[in-house]
Amino acid sequence: MRQVIIFFFAFIVLTVNVFAETENRSAMPFTSGSYQQLLTKHADQAYVLVVWSITCSSCIKEMEMLQEVHQERPELNLVMLSIDDISDRDDVNELLAEKGIGDLESWVFAESDVQQLRYEIDPTWYGEIPRIYFFDAQHQRQGFSGKMSKQDFLSLLKD
Repeated sequence: MRQVIIFFFAFIVLTVNVFAETENRSAMPFTSGSYQQLLTKHADQAYVLVVWSITCSSCIKEMEMLQEVHQERPELNLVMLSIDDISDRDDVNELLAEKGIGDLESWVFAESDVQQLRYEIDPTWYGEIPRIYFFDAQHQRQGFSGKMSKQDFLSLLKD
């Protein structure tokens, strides 16, 4: 009987780990036209676009707050966009998973002309990060640069 209990417990632990792994998504390549794809995909929906980098310490610290918000409000459409190069995709995916937000929709810059990609997102944005865009259902947006508190983040949500 003891062996059955041990086997059952081990099975549950392995099953939970397998499902946890399958929840993580791989960052998609963000190329010219991807921003329009985001707008189309989230048509008539409020969502938040978080622009970050694996080399930005403020971005990484902010992920704890994002993970809390994601747990408290799983219905909220949070989209992560890494401005790192597509060659860093494994590091991007690993960091998102490590911070507990690997299941979010995520993208990573995949073209050498990053200035053009930034311009497609926001012609007034010059690349400072972290950068967060809050979109309402009609895709009116507000963009903010710099680390944000959870209270400020929640107050800016476009329900």
